[in-house]
Formats: sequence, C-alpha cells, structure tokens
Amino acid sequence: MIEMENINLIKQIATDLVLIKQSLADNTAKRWLNVRELAQYLGYSKDRIYKIKDEYLCEGEHFYNKTGKLLFDRVAIDSWVVGRETNDTNKSKRQVVDNILSSIK
Repeated sequence: MIEMENINLIKQIATDLVLIKQSLADNTAKRWLNVRELAQYLGYSKDRIYKIKDEYLCEGEHFYNKTGKLLFDRVAIDSWVVGRETNDTNKSKRQVVDNILSSIK
C-alpha cells in the first residue's frame, strides 16, 4: 500500500527514470566521443583524458584528430579499459614512432 505523502514522489521518480533511460541510450549508442564526453563516460577529468591520450592511446586506433577536434572511438577505448590491449603493446608502438622520429632529425 502506498502512503499518501509518497504519491507525490511517483511523478518525480517517473521523470528521473526517463532521464536515466535517455542517458543510457546516449552513452551506448554513440561511438565517437569528444574529450568532454569521454571524460564523462569514463568518470575522469578532461585533463586526465589528455594525459591518458598522450601516454597510452594511439592515434588512428583509439582517437582521430579531425580538423583540430579529437574524436575518440568508444569501442577501442572500451577494449583498452578492460585490458584487451596491454600497455606494453601501446608503449612499443610509441617507441617505434619515437625511434623513427628521432632518426629523421
């Protein structure tokens, strides 16, 4: 049995459920995320996202820079987060690039 003072809460609960449902649909349906969206998706600050990008992620695999705007591939990020890629693989890719760049100088 619902008490009378709780009946007013039903409308608020229904509104909250709609918002939660929309939020879940937006997060699961959207593949390409900007820095702000990725920060919200992962629960990190935007500064932390930039640090992660510089240290662990590879352009062309995890993110793309389109006309000055970073777009992150949510599918690749999800794989990275759950550990389907190792940090050694990312570091070795970065080392190869660094070695090539240093040999050009």
